[in-house]
Amino acid sequence: MRSDGRHTMRFRMFFGWIKTALILLVALAGAAIIVLDSLMVSGAVAALETANVTVAAVSLAAAALIEVFAVALLAFSGYTLKEDGIRALMAVFGDFVPYDDISRISVNAATGELFAAWRREGDRSETVTRFNLTEKDAKRMLAELQKRCTRATVDYFTPPEKKKKKD
Repeated sequence: MRSDGRHTMRFRMFFGWIKTALILLVALAGAAIIVLDSLMVSGAVAALETANVTVAAVSLAAAALIEVFAVALLAFSGYTLKEDGIRALMAVFGDFVPYDDISRISVNAATGELFAAWRREGDRSETVTRFNLTEKDAKRMLAELQKRCTRATVDYFTPPEKKKKKD
């Protein structure tokens, strides 16, 4: 912890239960394909032997790559509040936004969702990022961002109601 009270905080990215279940399904399918292709390449099971080992090996490599990304997406995706900015990491892809670049923090009054508007030096337009967090983590992150983003304003908004479809 620094002398000014800032410390590194990590918030796990939350994709929602349906998306998380779909990512888990992809991971399980990838694991099944890895096992099947491994048996085909090795020839350990006579019923699964293949005349084209190259195709099975390419399939094995592709399934392994998909497996790595699916597991990394679930295990390593999140936001880290560092001393000088926010590090967002989605699987293996990351981005960093200094606190001084954040001009506005918006909160959906109905759902508690957080959004940050920021602009890097030289950018013409502002970028708005939605934080994928649970409601509890969104509240904790908001409190921290209010402390760390000294130049940013915080506003609450109520989204318009969705129009009901005619039956």
